[in-house]
Amino acid sequence: MYVDLDGHVAVVTGAGAGIGRATADLLSSCGATVVGLDIDAEPHDDGDHFDDVVAEGTLVVGDVSEPDDVDELFAAAREYGEPSIAVNNAGIGSRGTIQDVDLEMWRTMYRIHVEGAYHVCRRALPAMVEAGDGRIVNMASVGALVPYRQSADYASAKGALVSMTRQLAADHSEHGVRVNAVAPGIIRAGLEKEDLVGKTADELGDQARLVSATQRTLLPYIGNPEDVAEAVTFLCSDAARFITAQVLPVDGGWSV
Repeated sequence: MYVDLDGHVAVVTGAGAGIGRATADLLSSCGATVVGLDIDAEPHDDGDHFDDVVAEGTLVVGDVSEPDDVDELFAAAREYGEPSIAVNNAGIGSRGTIQDVDLEMWRTMYRIHVEGAYHVCRRALPAMVEAGDGRIVNMASVGALVPYRQSADYASAKGALVSMTRQLAADHSEHGVRVNAVAPGIIRAGLEKEDLVGKTADELGDQARLVSATQRTLLPYIGNPEDVAEAVTFLCSDAARFITAQVLPVDGGWSV
């Protein structure tokens, strides 16, 4: 499928590494100007810097939960034009039941995942509504769709983001703004399913907790950031012009 995003300006949060950087790379390769936001200017993992993966655009260093930093993101984006694409990807992980998670962490999880998307959407929507064209994609999680053990704060925040996605679509789709979400499953760059199965906890180390999750993945491999970026880019494209208020699992079959 050929995707032409020439002339579009996209803002992508959490764009410094992983899914965010892969999304910025693919949107850029399809012709969009991409302005990213990330807490750190340096890549969080092995790989190229943001400026090396986008043909046109820039990376703003800031915290998506801070309104002033999101203002800076949009000021930088508007140097190229009003954003017609917004990808709310920024997030953090956490492990624990509700008894394990203290109030500060609970609030932090919602502040980044939910309030961060709120700040971006509040700034992006007026111009999208006026133009009669907007594409918003929120990064949810398979944990928002099916139970995921010891993920009380993370899964709850992602569930709130799914509800926010549907509400935004209900309120703004009549103005030509499409709002959807992607729900990734296990996404690990450079990690294969066979790397986990059949090994002891000592052999796996920090990856031991992934084994049970991997067993729920129907496909014989684990997804990588580019798999999610493809789904995001599709939802941002004209090929998805009749799709809104949907949550697209990119989970290798986990959610069924």
